[in-house]
Formats: sequence, structure tokens, C-alpha cells
Amino acid sequence: MPFRVAAYAALGFFTIFTTFPLIWLTYTSFKPETEIVSNMVALPVNWTLNNYIQAWKLGEFSHLFVNSLIFCVMTTVIVVLFSVSAAFAFTKIPSKLTPIIFSFIVMGLLVTISSSIVPLFIAENFLGLTNTHLGIIIPYVAFNISFAVYLAAAFVRSIPNELIEAAKMDGAGYLRIYTAIVLPMARPIITTIAIFTFHACWVEYVLVYMLSSDATIRTVQVGLSLLKGQLSFNFGFLFAAVVISSLPLLVLYLLFRKHLQAGFSMGAVKG
Repeated sequence: MPFRVAAYAALGFFTIFTTFPLIWLTYTSFKPETEIVSNMVALPVNWTLNNYIQAWKLGEFSHLFVNSLIFCVMTTVIVVLFSVSAAFAFTKIPSKLTPIIFSFIVMGLLVTISSSIVPLFIAENFLGLTNTHLGIIIPYVAFNISFAVYLAAAFVRSIPNELIEAAKMDGAGYLRIYTAIVLPMARPIITTIAIFTFHACWVEYVLVYMLSSDATIRTVQVGLSLLKGQLSFNFGFLFAAVVISSLPLLVLYLLFRKHLQAGFSMGAVKG
């Protein structure tokens, strides 16, 4: 009993410690600047949406959100389609080249954005892909595909081979097996990969900042960084901008949290 009480107390303390900064930032974003300066910790006395209105206008979040959604949605769709298809091929279609190709793809986990940004910039500049949507989406896919394939392969490998063989005996080809058996069973891991990929693209900053100088294709994170320079001493506007930039991820998690948890739990049990 004492151990259980101590464990719950530790978990409670950890929860408060990790969530309080987010709660504080959120309610502070509704405070007038005078209240923030006078007491940054206290709850708002006069709640206001002015910080959000001004931050949205100054940050030009309308087109930033559109750009970020284009990049994130396109990247997520490509990564999900390729990773699950590749995972099925690597784990259920026998081939001598499978271990070699899979190893090369997984080796992509060792490649970081910071170590490859210079050669990537040179290559895109040579190909004329800088300041283009395609020039952003291709690196996004490249840096997210390795983890997605690894995650999908771990799940698809757990699908019983007897099920695949039974489908073959019924005359089903690999395409039919993939669409009728693998994809429906892989929904939890597909959702997990999609959320991870969307999140990684949404919070990414370095690639867009280095590969584009055109304001028309800036993303939310680049716009937020530029806004910080303009509003370095206006905490209300700045906090509101941070909350605005985080809303899509929060909504995404709230909508798909059950699927995400299912993907984790099934991967843990079957893997």
C-alpha cells in the first residue's frame, strides 16, 4: 500500500510538472499585456481574444496554415502508402534481396537533417527545386519513410503466414491479399504512422527555412519563428501564436487518440 501511494504521488507530480507549462501558456495567452507584466502566473482577470486576433493577422497564419497542411498531408499520404506496401513486400513476399533492401531503408534512421542539409540544398539548387512545394515534400518523405517502414514491417510481420497461405490457396494474388487482408488489419498502425508523420512535418523548421526563401511557401513554424523576432517583448501575442500553431496537432491527437493507443498496444503485444 505505501508503495502504491508513493507511485501515484510520483505520477501525479510528474503530470503536474509536465502539463503546467502548457496550461500556463494557454491561459496567459488570454490575458491583456498589462496583466501579464504585472503578474505572469495569476489567472486572467479580464479574458480577451485580442491576442489571438492580432497574432493571426501579424503572423499571416492563413496562408501559413494552408502551406503546412499541403506539405503535411501530401507527405503523410505518400509515406503511409509506401511504408505499408513496402512492409508487406519485405515481410510476406519471399526474396533474396529483401534483407539487403530493408537494411538500406532502415539505415535512413541514422541520417539526420542537420548532417545532410548542405548537400541537400546543393542538390535541390542544381535541380531547380528550391522555393517549390515539391522541393519540400521530397525531403519530408525521405526523412520520415525509414521509421514508417520499420514500424509497419514490425506490425505486418505479426500477421499469421497461415492467413496469407490460405488466401493463396483460394486463388488470391498478392495484390488481393494486400488490399483485402493486410490493409484492414493494419488500420491501427496506419493511423499511428500517419500521426507520427504529420506531427514530424508540422513541427519541422530547418528544411523549410533552408530550402525556401519565398514567403509564399513558408510554413507555420517558419512564420512563428519570424513572429518571435517581431513580438519578442509582447508575450500575449507570442503565446497566442504558439497556441495557434499547436492547435492542429492537439485536434489530431484528440480525434485519433484511441487508434494511436491501439497501434502502440498491438505493436507491443505482437512485436
